[in-house]
Amino acid sequence: MPLGEAKTLFGPGLGGPCEYYRIPSIVTTKNGVVVACADARYCSGSDNPNRIDKVVRRSLDSGETWSDFILAVKEEGTTQKGSSAAIDPVMVYVEEINRIYMLYCHTPAGVGILNCRVGTGETKAGEKIISKGLKKYILKNGKLILKSGKKSAFRVRKNGDVYKGSTLSGNIYKRERFKEFASSFLMICHSDDDGLTWSKPKSLNSQVKTDYMSFIGPGPGCGIVLKHGEHKGRIAVPIYYGTRKTPLRLSCCVIYSDDLGKTWKLGETPNNTRTIGSKKADSKRITQSQMLTESQLIEQEDGTLKYFMRNHDKRKSVATAYSKNGGESWEDFSWNDDLPQCICQMSVIKLEGTKKASVLFLNPASREKRENGVLRLSEDDGETFTSSITLKKGPFVYSAMTQMPNGKIGILYEPDLECREIDFVSIDLNEIKKGE
Repeated sequence: MPLGEAKTLFGPGLGGPCEYYRIPSIVTTKNGVVVACADARYCSGSDNPNRIDKVVRRSLDSGETWSDFILAVKEEGTTQKGSSAAIDPVMVYVEEINRIYMLYCHTPAGVGILNCRVGTGETKAGEKIISKGLKKYILKNGKLILKSGKKSAFRVRKNGDVYKGSTLSGNIYKRERFKEFASSFLMICHSDDDGLTWSKPKSLNSQVKTDYMSFIGPGPGCGIVLKHGEHKGRIAVPIYYGTRKTPLRLSCCVIYSDDLGKTWKLGETPNNTRTIGSKKADSKRITQSQMLTESQLIEQEDGTLKYFMRNHDKRKSVATAYSKNGGESWEDFSWNDDLPQCICQMSVIKLEGTKKASVLFLNPASREKRENGVLRLSEDDGETFTSSITLKKGPFVYSAMTQMPNGKIGILYEPDLECREIDFVSIDLNEIKKGE
């Protein structure tokens, strides 16, 4: 196989904080640093509820060697049901300010995608709403204030511990007496030193989550910065959301920022612009088979965005759509039967510095199960994929890709269904062009 040797980047016994790792994201900075991120899952390899942190490793030599683990986001708790989670990373690198943004989904203890309450859990100003029995508080500047405006004697530390004087009264993230809203929060943090250190995370719920949404989470994978047209400089990050607890009804869309990540807006979902039969779809009323979930996107040469979407349709093909307004809305929804999918995440990147408009697409290329990671090359801006190689036969799950300083493509992927390892491999573009 025309590939470099795969190495395990996140896994047991490598110096990380736990035994289980999932969900890769990877970017390259203008300083030549490759930054890889993953979920560190403590109690098991399962999704939330679980104790899940964010860990990062860095490479200064295009993936030849890697740094020790860096704890970028720390959650609270020690048990499966009693811990908070930071799940599913999307990183996006903004060259103009040399900043990496990391977005992820935070949930308090006992909460996962299947039982998120509808609502933002915040005031319009972005202050957390905390409950204790029937009492409601607003968390402001580390203090709990009753919704009436009356101050309380309770203070909340950065880790969520609640104190009255010197007495510990529980933890809001572990939902002990004082409880964070039992839903999901779309979080963001950043690094200005090529992934070495990370800012304190903040929630975007008050900006992009609506009152009818239950679950909200990113990508996962990578976001992009637009390089062409009237929206040049816009940061676009794929997310998806639910509109009820159960049964799940999920739709994907893009959130975007036109001020280098200071503020964010919510774009329309293709599930509000496509037609199903003769009727316009509605993300609040879709059926399970009409769900659009984890997604990735590219920008084409004329500034058009092309969307690639995991979905639950019985044809088991990747769904696509286009945006002429930088991800604000979508048109020309269709299915690409040349891109099979088994209801699993996919990764896609637009390459720079190539003679032709080159796009790489990677996913488990099966309609049956999560297996056979096939890497495909398009030289017509992601419209057709004419060359391909098999990255890995057998089990293959989530992935992320980046273009590295040495010109090769760095690929981070889950090599099996054990939820323990994430592997890294690099490949030369010319090898992909040769095909199999």
